[in-house]
Amino acid sequence: MRRGQTLLIDADDTLWENNIYFEEVIQSFCELIEARGRTREAARRTLTAIERERTKSSGYGIRNFQTSLTHACAELLGPADHLAELDLLRELCAALWRRPVTLLPGVPETLAELSGRHRLILFTKGDLDDQQLKLQRSGLRSLFHQVDVVREKDVRAYQDAIARHGIRHAAGWMIGNSPRSDVVPALESGLGVVFIPHHATWELEHDEVPGSHDGRLLVLERFDELTNHF
Repeated sequence: MRRGQTLLIDADDTLWENNIYFEEVIQSFCELIEARGRTREAARRTLTAIERERTKSSGYGIRNFQTSLTHACAELLGPADHLAELDLLRELCAALWRRPVTLLPGVPETLAELSGRHRLILFTKGDLDDQQLKLQRSGLRSLFHQVDVVREKDVRAYQDAIARHGIRHAAGWMIGNSPRSDVVPALESGLGVVFIPHHATWELEHDEVPGSHDGRLLVLERFDELTNHF
């Protein structure tokens, strides 16, 4: 691969662990609901449906996650009979803000090598405060030339990033773990894509990976394999 590529790089579950910690809170939520006589399946199904609708209007991040849990409790247990459950869930969500960032294997070394050959742009979605805090704690900020935190990673967001950063389609790549946010819209925008699956990718980020992509899709098992291609 020639030098001088522009690499847009996802953050959550691409650079560091993220969804596994939300899953821990969800498991606690399901246990609380089960203790009140409802099934874990009903708890999970209700929360997923609420999150699917709320993310359309309220975005992502810890704040919206906690609000979705609150709404799910009200729907499953009644509007006023779940104060103890809310207190515990509030504590669990607060702990998400304080959790140290756990980098995925090979991330710092790989970014350091790539940044000497290419322009690296962190391109992620979610709550701005949440993402900036994780980036600060990660120690990776100096390895990126620029940082973009967008509300949603759809075709419009990619087209905007391409225009703002002056990215040539032939020299632009999106790197991430999410079929819905990192693969499908980036390909539709004319970028190349490096798909690095994560075993705990959030279920709302699942999507069918296109079978026809004109050689513009590269699938890797690990982040550090990027240096073999860029």
